[in-house]
Amino acid sequence: MKAGPWARLGLPQAPVPEAEGAQYGACRAELHGLRLVLRVAKTTPAKTGQFFTLWQRRHRDADIAPLDEADPVDAVIVAVDDGGIRHGLFIFPRAVLLRRGVLSRAGQGGKRALRVYPPWCAPAAAQAQRTQRWQAACFVADGDQAGLAGLLDGAA
Repeated sequence: MKAGPWARLGLPQAPVPEAEGAQYGACRAELHGLRLVLRVAKTTPAKTGQFFTLWQRRHRDADIAPLDEADPVDAVIVAVDDGGIRHGLFIFPRAVLLRRGVLSRAGQGGKRALRVYPPWCAPAAAQAQRTQRWQAACFVADGDQAGLAGLLDGAA
């Protein structure tokens, strides 16, 4: 994977690609002691927003499963762009992922994929608008170093 969206994080080492999920740039990294899961969201033709997967396979023959609260993950960072003009990152701290039901608890619940709504999206559906509102607190536009530092500090 190209350094592209992760260059702005200032990672001390290149992200480590996951065995599966290359189409969403699935990688792991560490920064200032934070254990990060990295993804690149994709625009889909039929819906507003962007989509990414967030599952794991515990072993080669296992079914896919959501990340769990017991997994060593402090934050999930998702890179988004609108085709080259606007770029940004969603930085979802572990606490937000738990509160929003994204991480499973003791193997129960959780989500295998998510849709994100950057500020430049205008979703029509009420549920998508609600999702965009809570996600806004986790978004930082490209070039906003103070915002990036604040969100990373919040994930610690």
